[in-house]
Amino acid sequence: MKIKEFCVRLRKRIIITVISAVVVLGIVGGAVYYFLLRDAGDGDASFASIGAGISMSAGGSSVTSLDLSDAVTASGVTSVGMTQEAWEVENLSNILSVEEVYISSGDEVAEGDLVLKLTEDSVEEARETLETLLREAELAYRTGVIEYQQSLITAEYDRDLALANGSYAQTAYDNTVASLTSSVERAQEALDEAEEQIAEYEEMIASGDYYSYYQVGELKALYDDNRALLTQLVEELGVEWSQVTGGGSSGGSMGSSGGASSDAVMVCQELYTVLEQNEKDYEEALANYEDAVANAELNLQSLQLSLSSLKEELAQAQENYDTQVLQAQLTYESTMASAERAESDYETAVEAAESEYESLLDDYEDAQENLELFESTVGDGYYRAQGSGSVLSVTLRANQYLSSDSVVFVYSNTEEMTVTVSVDQADIASVSVGESVYVQSSESGLYSGTVTGINPVSSSSSRSSVTYEVTVTLSGDVQNLSTNETVSVIFGLDLTGMDSAGTDDGEKGADRMDADGASRTDRGGTGAGGSSETESGQADANAESEGTGTVDTVDTVEAESDAATGTGEGGQQ
Repeated sequence: MKIKEFCVRLRKRIIITVISAVVVLGIVGGAVYYFLLRDAGDGDASFASIGAGISMSAGGSSVTSLDLSDAVTASGVTSVGMTQEAWEVENLSNILSVEEVYISSGDEVAEGDLVLKLTEDSVEEARETLETLLREAELAYRTGVIEYQQSLITAEYDRDLALANGSYAQTAYDNTVASLTSSVERAQEALDEAEEQIAEYEEMIASGDYYSYYQVGELKALYDDNRALLTQLVEELGVEWSQVTGGGSSGGSMGSSGGASSDAVMVCQELYTVLEQNEKDYEEALANYEDAVANAELNLQSLQLSLSSLKEELAQAQENYDTQVLQAQLTYESTMASAERAESDYETAVEAAESEYESLLDDYEDAQENLELFESTVGDGYYRAQGSGSVLSVTLRANQYLSSDSVVFVYSNTEEMTVTVSVDQADIASVSVGESVYVQSSESGLYSGTVTGINPVSSSSSRSSVTYEVTVTLSGDVQNLSTNETVSVIFGLDLTGMDSAGTDDGEKGADRMDADGASRTDRGGTGAGGSSETESGQADANAESEGTGTVDTVDTVEAESDAATGTGEGGQQ
């Protein structure tokens, strides 16, 4: 009875073991198939599906219903980048003599490997030149510091002066206008006064005012009257003229009277004295009259002659007023404008001073860096490689010369990969240098790149087929891309900002590129990619759980069988 039960239990254990193994194999196979299918979908996003607008996986994002109406696609072949290693020391007129070359085409070089040996004399001469340039740059910089401070002081002074002139501009304008107005008024007054004097002189000369003023007519009439009266009295009294005038003999037509009394003679003498004074007064008045008339005529002529010059002076004063008032207005406006832009002019002057100062500082720092670069690259007499790669060509030989910016050698740079494609002339206008593009490799997935060159010279196989060569430089890790691999380039496609299907805005993950070029997504949400990995992990967990349960059941059956048959260590005993 025990043997029969044992056989039954053994049969159950075998059946359970077989069933468990089948289940585990099925689960594992399904998981493997899922991962292979998903990776294939990530790495081989076909451009046929993109063109159809079905789906595409880029950077871990599942993009559906893409509109490629504005995108341009072209295919090309990858090529490893070439780097020209040049000696980057600048502003060095000296040339360094090459004594020995340590590399040749086809060699593999690593950063720091010896490339050239230079003669000691040429290195020392170049060092002295760079040190001299550094000293000159330092002196110019220190001088520039002083000039910079002076420029700041001058700029501040000019600003304050412009503001002060602006505050005084109106007063200066008013004073100028007042002075010019006064000049015109004085010239006008001088002309008016001269014209008035001319009119007065002409009127006095023409009207005989001088004759009346000096009483020439009255004095002459008085003299004539007194002379006639004396002549009549002398004749009536019989007084001789010699007795009247005090002369020794009598004469004239007045006659003489020898019998005249002494009283009569005395009266006549007194009258004669009055007549003499009348004559003097008349002659003096006549002389003054004649002098006044002569002076008036002379003054009149002088005034008439000066009249034209006075008119010219007035015209000149008026012209000066017109021009200088306009100039004063311009000066006022210019001064006010200078005052208004005093701050901006100050800032401009400061900026110019700072620019000059910074330029001198840059030159000084460049000279320092240039000398440091010289010392770090060839200071010990040897030139060392700055990068790693396969040497394609060496441009220098022994007894040749190394100079500023000269290319030392050219090597292939495996870290840089480029693609050259031909773009139709109908699409070239939409492609520009610096544009971001996507590059699809059927072997390693999707990469990003940048347009780094467009050949301006077109090529054509027929009149209807004209293309331009466009060079794209890939970015990121390109180690899995092989040289001469045919890839496709998409221009004008923007995948930035697109989320994985089913991912909330607050649960966007960080897209990244794997080493093999395929897209992966690290997410904390439950998007499509996240769901697949979660479901796969859950399937693995279930399989492991089911397998563990099966093993436990078998172990239990074995334990019970051993206990029943006594095959255990205790049973045998």
